[in-house]
Amino acid sequence: MSGSNPYGQDSQHHVLSVLVQNRPGVLARVSALFARRGYNIFSLAVAPTEHPDHSRITIVVDLQSAPLEQMTKQLFKLIDVVRISELDPRFSVERELIMVTVKATAEQRSQIVELTDIFEARILSVGIEALTVSLDGSP
Repeated sequence: MSGSNPYGQDSQHHVLSVLVQNRPGVLARVSALFARRGYNIFSLAVAPTEHPDHSRITIVVDLQSAPLEQMTKQLFKLIDVVRISELDPRFSVERELIMVTVKATAEQRSQIVELTDIFEARILSVGIEALTVSLDGSP
């Protein structure tokens, strides 16, 4: 990763890993907390963990207006939050992922395949009228 900050020059971005109870509405409560406090979420991903009762929310957030400690205290007040840790950028790999479904005729598919080769993307699925392509890279 280059020395430039992909989130903006003045950004104090942090990557938080939040282990939560796997229940309906938890993501809404977590994101609402950030919104109420005026924190900008740059990226958010949720996935199940090896434990079926838990999910992991990975949040990239700009906390230049408040200390990280204050934000974690607010998160811990939410009943479904089990654990919070900040991911150290020295020991983490940051990647962005895009998946796009492109409507294409049979004639257009060869052009799309050529473009995926140029950009080192992957074709995930091919349907009668469309292709789904994924591409990942550094933020």
